[in-house]
Amino acid sequence: MPPTLTRRDFALAAVAAVHARPRRPNIIVHAMDDQRFDQVGWFGGRSRFEFLRTTNLDRIAANGVCFRNAFVTFSLCSPSRATMFTGQDVRTHGVNRLAAGLRPGSVIFPGLLKQAGYETGFVGKWHIGSKSDTPRPEFDYWAGVRGQGRYIDPVMNVNGTRTEFHGYATDVFMDLALEFLARPRNKPFFLWLAQKAPHAPCTPPRHLESLYEEIDVPLPETYEEDHSDKPAWFTTQHDHDAFLKLLYPEAKYQQYVKNFCRTIKSVDENLGRLLHELDDRGLSEDTVIVHISDNGHFLGEHRLYSKMLMYEESIRIPFLVRYPRLVPYNPRICEDMVLNLDVAPTVLDLAGVDVPDWMEGRSLRRQVEGKEVKGWRRSFRYEYFNSRWGLPDFDGVRTADGWMYCRFPDWEQMYDINADPKQVRNLAADPAYATKKKELQAELRGLGGGRRRLRGPSPYTPM
Repeated sequence: MPPTLTRRDFALAAVAAVHARPRRPNIIVHAMDDQRFDQVGWFGGRSRFEFLRTTNLDRIAANGVCFRNAFVTFSLCSPSRATMFTGQDVRTHGVNRLAAGLRPGSVIFPGLLKQAGYETGFVGKWHIGSKSDTPRPEFDYWAGVRGQGRYIDPVMNVNGTRTEFHGYATDVFMDLALEFLARPRNKPFFLWLAQKAPHAPCTPPRHLESLYEEIDVPLPETYEEDHSDKPAWFTTQHDHDAFLKLLYPEAKYQQYVKNFCRTIKSVDENLGRLLHELDDRGLSEDTVIVHISDNGHFLGEHRLYSKMLMYEESIRIPFLVRYPRLVPYNPRICEDMVLNLDVAPTVLDLAGVDVPDWMEGRSLRRQVEGKEVKGWRRSFRYEYFNSRWGLPDFDGVRTADGWMYCRFPDWEQMYDINADPKQVRNLAADPAYATKKKELQAELRGLGGGRRRLRGPSPYTPM
């Protein structure tokens, strides 16, 4: 007969089971707003932003994995943030406009972490839904701004109470984030820290207002690009219109781009405070930091401002994962094609929480561990639809080996990005590349695109 187990035996077995569980890390997702892929020091390669020193981001990268080929599937703030929180594509979660809200009943991954025993916190810009400072039940702690918020003296909803904080938004956000880290707890924590920077109006803090004054930021090679080969809407839509208002002529360009970079520098300074706090509390080894941006941003390329169109400056983002227990002070570059879709499954996997089968992204844990993943993503579908800024609907494919094809109702683009990184030579109508174009069109259809009827340009009133 089996031995009879006492209540004390059960208690001891339960304690042993708890100690046998893998250590669950704390997790911080640090999300920028409009930061480009080439505005971080650890990206490598030459860029016209080499003067921008991201000392603390580079320090995070020193024991992390830098994903050099990271992209968004829909380059606009609210859709991209919804994709990161749900692990789903825009066609699935339905957020395809600024400040549009998630459908009732939508599940976001912080709620799954909370159910699994994490203490969850949110600080900064939410921007999914018109009442976007309202606390969400998935978070135990909430300090959010409504809409875009403001750089100076931000008004924040802290756990249901709106308060005006005096100071610079990036500093205030970090103050609140550090308060959340300092809370007494007996469980791991998750924090989503969402910056306003470097989003327009790119207001720098006072102590950085003169930074880079002695520098002349190089103009992009396509600053004076000829648009005679493009459809009429290209020069009448928002991005070109805003370029003329904010980035042209060169004096405006210099001021705007420097302020853009100054706000990033302020974020980097505050990241130093975060790293110091983690070190002081002995939390660095057991804390995952994910650094990402919601989309890229044009700064004069192709005579454009903002994002949306399918150029690298718009759709490509910085993406960094630091976890000292998996990457012990051994920085690595990963060339795998990764997406904002992958944030949710990656965080859940690192936390030891099952990834739901309805998520459309893939966990990057094996890449973080330094393992080769066979059969990894070779392409992704990019899409933009229901615009309000004079743009038509469009969709396209970007491949891991450096090809891009995009279709509009009245136009096509195709680039060999390895040979033409600035995307100047449009090969879509070149007979010599007809076979390659058919391959890319087939790849797009295989990803679920390339068939949908595309609407023409929406109405737009110039600035």
